[in-house]
Amino acid sequence: MNPLLIRAFLFDLDGVVVFTDRYHEMSWRIIAESEGWDLPAKVAHSLRGVSRMESLELILKHNGLEKSDEEKERLAAWKNDIYVKSIGAICSEDTLPGVVDFIRQAREAGIQIALCSASKNAITVLDALGITGLFDTVVTGSDVQRSKPDPEIFLLAARRLGIPAFHCMVFEDAVSGVEAATRAKMKCVGVGLAEALPNAEEVLPDFSSVDLLSLLETGRLHRPEAEPWGISQTAIRQRRCNYWESIFALSNGRIGVRGSLEETAWPSHEYPATFVNGVFGRKPYEHLWKLPGFSEGLELMLNIGNWTSVDLEVDGVRFHPETGSLAKHRRRLDFERGHLVREFEWTPAGSPKVRVRTRRLVSMVRQHCAALSYEVEALEDCEVRLIASTTIPKGHWHLPGEPISATEIVESGDKDGFLLQPADGPHSVAIASVTRFAGAGRQERSEDEHSVRREIVLNLRAGERCCLEKNVAILSTVDRELEGMLEEVLQLAEVDEAVGFDGLEQEQADWWRAWWELRDIRIEGKAADQQAIRFNLFQLRQSFPEHSQLSIGANFLTGDKYCGHVFWDTEMYISPPALYSEPAIVRPLLDYRYHLLDKARKRAREVGNKGALYAWNSISGEECATVFEASTAEYHLVSAVAWAIRRYVEQTGDDAWLWAHGAEILFETARFLEDLGGYVPLRDGQFCINAVCGPDEYACGVNNNCYTNVMAQWHLRYAASVFDRMKAAVPEAFAALCERCGFAEAERDGWQRAGDAMYIPFREDLGIHAQDDGFLNLEPVDISRIPMHTDIREKMHPLKLWRTQVCKQADTVLMLFVHGDQFTREVKEADYNFYEPRTNHGSSLSACIHTIVAAELGRMEEAYQFFHLSACMDINDFKSNVAGGLHSACMGGTWMAVVNGFGGMRDYDRGLEFSPRLPSAWKSCAFRVFWRGAEIEVEMHPEHTRYTLLGGEEVKFLHHGGEVHLVKDTHSTETL
Repeated sequence: MNPLLIRAFLFDLDGVVVFTDRYHEMSWRIIAESEGWDLPAKVAHSLRGVSRMESLELILKHNGLEKSDEEKERLAAWKNDIYVKSIGAICSEDTLPGVVDFIRQAREAGIQIALCSASKNAITVLDALGITGLFDTVVTGSDVQRSKPDPEIFLLAARRLGIPAFHCMVFEDAVSGVEAATRAKMKCVGVGLAEALPNAEEVLPDFSSVDLLSLLETGRLHRPEAEPWGISQTAIRQRRCNYWESIFALSNGRIGVRGSLEETAWPSHEYPATFVNGVFGRKPYEHLWKLPGFSEGLELMLNIGNWTSVDLEVDGVRFHPETGSLAKHRRRLDFERGHLVREFEWTPAGSPKVRVRTRRLVSMVRQHCAALSYEVEALEDCEVRLIASTTIPKGHWHLPGEPISATEIVESGDKDGFLLQPADGPHSVAIASVTRFAGAGRQERSEDEHSVRREIVLNLRAGERCCLEKNVAILSTVDRELEGMLEEVLQLAEVDEAVGFDGLEQEQADWWRAWWELRDIRIEGKAADQQAIRFNLFQLRQSFPEHSQLSIGANFLTGDKYCGHVFWDTEMYISPPALYSEPAIVRPLLDYRYHLLDKARKRAREVGNKGALYAWNSISGEECATVFEASTAEYHLVSAVAWAIRRYVEQTGDDAWLWAHGAEILFETARFLEDLGGYVPLRDGQFCINAVCGPDEYACGVNNNCYTNVMAQWHLRYAASVFDRMKAAVPEAFAALCERCGFAEAERDGWQRAGDAMYIPFREDLGIHAQDDGFLNLEPVDISRIPMHTDIREKMHPLKLWRTQVCKQADTVLMLFVHGDQFTREVKEADYNFYEPRTNHGSSLSACIHTIVAAELGRMEEAYQFFHLSACMDINDFKSNVAGGLHSACMGGTWMAVVNGFGGMRDYDRGLEFSPRLPSAWKSCAFRVFWRGAEIEVEMHPEHTRYTLLGGEEVKFLHHGGEVHLVKDTHSTETL
């Protein structure tokens, strides 16, 4: 795997490599003066990055002139003559500071370099500077038909280099060039002044101090500063607002609040949002050709409003990051204490300076509660105005009209209450806030149908402070009756306010401190690795709802790119870290699946089968996916639910739950699988499951996906064994279940028979598993020509993709981990060697699994590269989509990468095992696991691993195949 996101740099010439723009401008000015034309600086600047003839057209247009084609050709040739003569004097002093050294360093790192200039004299300029040899290809205006902002010039350069556009980065100094790069779907860094390039996400003045590694790994100039217990933002950039809103999101599994700035600076670029788990709106699908089993509509998690808004005015000047002087700005998400803190100093133009400190939390102790503190200190005498608002959104990015509205707004002293109802959704929401100001001043309240505002105006002397505290309580009819809910939420807000923000903050800190003491993963190694691990753990833990009717969506409650939908991710990637640290919080996730079991039965009937089929992506249990071949067909979802059930029951010994709920899920989904497949004569009567999609969503409608079949085989056998156990252990409950659902001994035997006869595709001649019946027959592709770390379904027609021998993510490789006790090392080696080079890791779920299997095979450098990709997926925004929310499954997978990968932990039928292998980048790694009542601390070092039993009476497990027996409060040191 190539760990670098960027593989090619594409440079504009003028203003990026060399200051030839002044020669161009000088040439045009000579002509303008000769012809008596006006050429103001604004027009001259607009000529950057466009062709000679287009430049002439812009000048003529500005002057209101028309010329014949012949005259235009004469003027253009005249300009070129002047320019060619002038650049004869060009020298190294005309290059941008640091650019030549930067290009040389990039080439040494294996990066390909292209020059993309509208100038037809580009090679002449490079020759004059003696740097032509630094460029692998040069594309000029002579090579293309269309000028920037058309992306033709950049796309041609990428083709010549043989690098997918996704892996190219453009350096541009013109608005048109930045737009061209964006349209080419390439990363782009502006060069010059930020104010001159408003459409550039990032801008550098020159190349004298660029972090090349950060640029290559992330496609951005800077990654957040590495620190062990937090993540900080110092610069406020308009085009990165949404990224930070997701990174700084706070949640407790019931309520999610995006980390937007309190002061709305750029409304069109910000998405302040509060989400309530389980509250959604609907949008019906309009199928052009609707067939049986097609989804009826889309469910979308709703933004219920923004309660964190606080506008600041000093002497009548409203705060804006680009107004006045902003200094010492830092926002920091504190993992250890579970809150978001922001500090800055602001001096409005011609006005006194103030210092501001804000704090924000979503309580892990009070699941209805969120709170905000906004404190202003006057550093000079001034008038301060604070305006705190709660606003209900008027629209939605994907729903028509007003998706949610206030049916009631009430006021009671300093309390405000809202009762909200979706336009098309089953659950109502009640919000109450208490807003209090510390300081003597004039207070006012106002409201309209979408918002309530409370404000204070007061005069502060230097050193005096004004503080606003706002407590919010939120409930929904997911677990409350509508009647009385508004009154209840108002009471809760008042109770929270009596505790005060400082009290809530201390509660939060105490909760997180106790959690970290038991669940932290500590490393000695790169600071960025420690930061990434804890960031993943923090976001993961704060997202468990601990409610039987709620689950965890693909973006947690940090954003709504995936609409709040629940996928198989929850059982296979998000649950494992909790199963081995605090399994009690996994049971509600399984209760959620039981709660949806009738919907799953209905779904199975819709697609023509018996039993129960869970919706691939949904909130309420109704299928929302439209691409049925890569959603409904992913039948391995039902086995993922079964897998989580088994792991939970084995971890906790909670047979009571298994008999009351789990068995019914297992039997209904096993019933579905047996009905789904069939015994195929041409497969020697083996049980086959056809027309499916495995984890690799590039391969749709295939027969006998190996992962699906292996999981189904286990699932059917496990369901049969639970059938026998339940019959013997709780015969009355068993009889009642069988009578209610129609289960019988003959059906149980059918599950066993199907599992035992399952066809597992394996090629003896190649020594590998076939991913499915057709994958090995596809034409191999040059993976270097395929974009990596991005979903390529958007880049080619489905039919072409289905003919392409490339995997989206770990599929067969996932099987090697989940059922690793079934395969020899030789088979694992062969499978990995075949499939990893054919995987583009387009899913965020891929890297963690490859970490685990690569580590097991002893490929530690490769395993570490995959770990880095998984752990830093969101901090480094590898996929450029963090703006829409964090990748929840990837975060669970990061725990798995460390514990199952480097720790080598396996929990197979033969018991618990560890095979520690420490990456060379780390000196040590320590973590704890809870296994069947035992709490084990694992401390890994290069030459040995120390195991300590911290809880439980005794435990036995394997260390690299050798047995370790621990009794309470003892330890054992094992060598590798």
